[in-house]
Amino acid sequence: MPQPAKSPPHQPRLLHAELSLPEVVKKTLRSLWTYLLPYRFRFVLSILLGMLSAAFNGFMLIGFQLIFSLVLKGQTRTLGEPTKLPLIGELNLAEIMGVADDTPVGLTGVMTACAFIPVLIFIRGFLSYLSSYMQAWVTSKMVYQIRNDAFRSVLRQSPGFFNTAKTGELMQSVTAQTGVVQRNSMTLVQTLAQRPLTIISILVVLFAQDWFFTLMSLVVFPACLVPIIRIGKRVRRVGANEEYDSRALMVAMQETFSGIRLMKAYAREDHAAARFDRSNASMTRNMVRWTKAMELVGPVVETVASFGIAAGLVYAWHRGLEAENFFIMVMALTQIYPPVKELSKVQILLQKTTVAASMVFELLERQPDIQDAPNAIDVGRAKGAVTFQNLTFYYREQNGDKKEVPAVQGIDLQLDPGKFYAFVGPSGAGKSTLYSLLLRFYDPDEGAVLMDGHDIRSLTQNSLRGNIGVVSQDTFLFHDTVRENIRYGRLDATEEEIITAAKRAHAHEFITQISGGYDAMVGEGGCNLSGGQKQRISIARAILRNAPILLLDEATSALDTESEKIIQEAVHTLSEGKTVVAIAHRLSTVLEADQIVVMDRGRILDRGTHAELLGRNPLYQKLYNLQFSSDESQDA
Repeated sequence: MPQPAKSPPHQPRLLHAELSLPEVVKKTLRSLWTYLLPYRFRFVLSILLGMLSAAFNGFMLIGFQLIFSLVLKGQTRTLGEPTKLPLIGELNLAEIMGVADDTPVGLTGVMTACAFIPVLIFIRGFLSYLSSYMQAWVTSKMVYQIRNDAFRSVLRQSPGFFNTAKTGELMQSVTAQTGVVQRNSMTLVQTLAQRPLTIISILVVLFAQDWFFTLMSLVVFPACLVPIIRIGKRVRRVGANEEYDSRALMVAMQETFSGIRLMKAYAREDHAAARFDRSNASMTRNMVRWTKAMELVGPVVETVASFGIAAGLVYAWHRGLEAENFFIMVMALTQIYPPVKELSKVQILLQKTTVAASMVFELLERQPDIQDAPNAIDVGRAKGAVTFQNLTFYYREQNGDKKEVPAVQGIDLQLDPGKFYAFVGPSGAGKSTLYSLLLRFYDPDEGAVLMDGHDIRSLTQNSLRGNIGVVSQDTFLFHDTVRENIRYGRLDATEEEIITAAKRAHAHEFITQISGGYDAMVGEGGCNLSGGQKQRISIARAILRNAPILLLDEATSALDTESEKIIQEAVHTLSEGKTVVAIAHRLSTVLEADQIVVMDRGRILDRGTHAELLGRNPLYQKLYNLQFSSDESQDA
């Protein structure tokens, strides 16, 4: 028999707090790279196109210098007058064009030269567009896969995980934070791949034009690093706070919308608005702080750099540079500003991206508490025999420690196929815990749960749960059509099978009477249907599943007498030929059970038929008398 998989201990969720910033960045980039690999060729092509676009800036400066030399001296200049260009040397246009040296430039020549300006800008823009489009395509595909994997990671987690995790935070990680990763990753790639080459290409032209002027202008640029480093130290903390606040905001919205009826019933709109306002205000404060730090870098860099520019201009005046050379030098220096400003923000942007990405990847890397054994088997369709062997289970505190008192202890019980078993007892007796252990929502601390003689930890979770149908008192319907909610029990069911299941669940009649019939939208959580109607759709879903084991968690506890009678008939139809495990809060629903199991404080006190237990078990007698005397007084 395959060995059961051991569940890892519950791990508290951390944001890699034990790692330094370089380690977090390295870990995040390594994780991102695994998602980038399938698209690496397009990614490399996008970088090459971006680098070509960046390098084209230097070529444009040379072209502009030639154009300026023609335009500024167009009235007196001839084509044969040599033009000295950086990296190229002297250029004789007359020789290139095959005309006489004394041929004047003229209006036609000037207009032709000026026509090259939009051509040069178009070429650079087109290359930049292709690069940006490919980078957007790659990052979109990459984040699409990250988002899918993050959602699947959430789905793989065992129910115990959701006892401590907040739904709003999970939604924030899967949606908003992956969006931050996508946007910032694209910006970082463009900045790091293109801006340095833009600066280098411009500097090459500047040094070729006049190296001393260039040094005079750029000597103060290293001083720009000082404010960047000082500001960057605060940004990681502020960025992390902003991300946490955005998650708190999502939690506040999700919980309010989920509990909208309760909130309305208690007239707590102002309380909900105040809670949202606190989270919103905190997030806004941190957004302002982050923006303040982000936008402060640009003006600081510009101010520091302007001293160098001013010094270079004084030198240019002293040297007496020609007009076209002066214009080109000034143009080149102003073109260095934007990429330098963008590079100065890389550290800040990288820190914000790292915060968001590390939250997403922390979710991706989290291993479920309940996992299939490496050699788990598919049991196929089970006969329906269930055995609890010396079963003991403790719930966990949030830090992973066991609670002091076990939820169930020393449970030994054999459930034969095709019979009806009811579990009764006061609240906290352990009934729902057995229900969860049979579904393998948790693994026992001691003992085992067997299905057809197999330890359920040695089975795949899909094959285990594929043999179990569930009808709960807390009926959940998806915001979809009646048909799709029933089909959820078996996704490949035909229309005829869906209708047959609805008829057996006594649901077909009311479905055909509502507007839209089987195509009617049930609303979020089934809000367009009554409690009895929702329960009948839930039973139709279980009938369609046709599993050999049926778990009933008091399907009629919240219904009126008429609805309860209809549901009882549907449940009786559903239970035929199945092993039924029913959690009973109302003894009237289980009086005909083959065996009733009485539980208290996590232990089995007694078991037998209704008549046997009523004659010998004090707790059962007490429960019976309390419920039936209450029913009689209500009838009276």
